[in-house]
Amino acid sequence: MMMPANFSAVNAEVVYGGAVADYLPSAWTAESVKRFNSNIITLVSNSFTSELLKATLGVMFSGNWGEDNRIFGDNGSLTALYHVGHDINADSQNFGNKIMTTLGLASVVYSLGMKDAAVLTAKKVTNSNGQVWGTVKVYDQTGNTVIGSYDGWLDA
Repeated sequence: MMMPANFSAVNAEVVYGGAVADYLPSAWTAESVKRFNSNIITLVSNSFTSELLKATLGVMFSGNWGEDNRIFGDNGSLTALYHVGHDINADSQNFGNKIMTTLGLASVVYSLGMKDAAVLTAKKVTNSNGQVWGTVKVYDQTGNTVIGSYDGWLDA
């Protein structure tokens, strides 16, 4: 009689109460739970960071912070975060979305307090042809002296 390829997993699930439950406790340690939670907070924080920075530091350093461009109040930039599309002229978010926005903003504050701020840098940019963006140096006839350079696509 032929058995299905996953017979042992099915048998363990039926007879012993679940194959996943047998293996998960050894893999799901306190350290992995902590890492999982930290990664979730970081991912949520990443999606809210730019909005919060635009609503606070962006307003402060915009050059026209004042009566018409404020952070707090009915028409403030932080209030706009609780409107649909983060637009102060749009409808207010429903209760559930306000809770999720608050949690997202709190994750930004938590991440800024617990981790170093990262700067996005690109070390190597490639196009769809596999070429790398970089600086081409032009040498003199001897090959020892750079006489010019330009940026362009280089064959990798």
